[in-house]
Amino acid sequence: MTATSSRIYIEGKRVDYTNGTLTKQGGNTASKITFTLPGKSIQLRKYWGKEVTFYFNKSDSVPMFRGYIINAEISGNSSISLRAVDVLGFLTGHHRPKIILDNASNVDGLTVSGAFKKLIELAKLDKIGTDFIKDTDPIKKIKFLRGEILILDSIISELSLIYNTNTKLPRQNIIKVVDDGKKGQVLFELLKDVSISNPIHEFNYTNNIIDFQVQNRKVPTIINVKGKYNGIIFKHESAAVAFGEHTLNITNPELKSKAECQDFAQMILHANIQDKYEYNLTTFEGVYLEENDVIHITDKDTGIEGNFRIVGKTINFSPSGFNISLDINRQPPLLAQFLS
Repeated sequence: MTATSSRIYIEGKRVDYTNGTLTKQGGNTASKITFTLPGKSIQLRKYWGKEVTFYFNKSDSVPMFRGYIINAEISGNSSISLRAVDVLGFLTGHHRPKIILDNASNVDGLTVSGAFKKLIELAKLDKIGTDFIKDTDPIKKIKFLRGEILILDSIISELSLIYNTNTKLPRQNIIKVVDDGKKGQVLFELLKDVSISNPIHEFNYTNNIIDFQVQNRKVPTIINVKGKYNGIIFKHESAAVAFGEHTLNITNPELKSKAECQDFAQMILHANIQDKYEYNLTTFEGVYLEENDVIHITDKDTGIEGNFRIVGKTINFSPSGFNISLDINRQPPLLAQFLS
């Protein structure tokens, strides 16, 4: 492990820990941190619901992670393990809040960002910051939503219908959590086009790659595309023989004819064939990289070189060191999120 000066605070008070893991999976999911505290006489319940902040370096002005403890359990005979999730965790899990919308209380006519704010307010989730939420790109308004709904599920459903078409391959908006120094703020961010984005970090075996793993990804060879007025089922026979029969369902209201749906399906297929792998990078750099950041990788052993987008990361740390694993992808998630 490379040396570090990581610190953990519970309710603003620094605690001694033996080891920990920070996991950010991306994909509109909550980030989590697990860490172990020494001491067999510690009372488990006193930590539940308490705020946890994790600073990777003592010089950091804002924490790399801010969240709340959701689980505590005995770990061995002389320590306990605590797990905390960020503010998005209040909208996930089996007990995530439900809101009932009716004619008197609803989000009709609001943009997706406006609806997200109002739903969080209705649920009285004041620990979730909404000051940074801006409109999605493109802007979309909620038409009609009634009955009992799950906040995050409803917002993600709306995001799945929004496509930015300024570049060749349509891109979607994702939900991220950033820290303002006082609380976790949720916001929307448009996926970056790696083909035109400038990478902010370079990785190669000479300088900073420890291990680079490549895995096959399912390639959708049967693509159901639903446009504004109609849809098509596109199947590429030779691709199905080569990669197997995998189905992708996509709704894109920007498509107004069967011909446009057909062209869109072919574009999706070609993009998936071109980027039919997913990657995991083990390194000792890039700790501050976040989801949607673009990096450049050169791997002479596999012949892979180019720009990639960060999907998630895992940091294993202790008071004496750390290591980091990056999940990376060149392909926008919209091509894989609905893969069945």
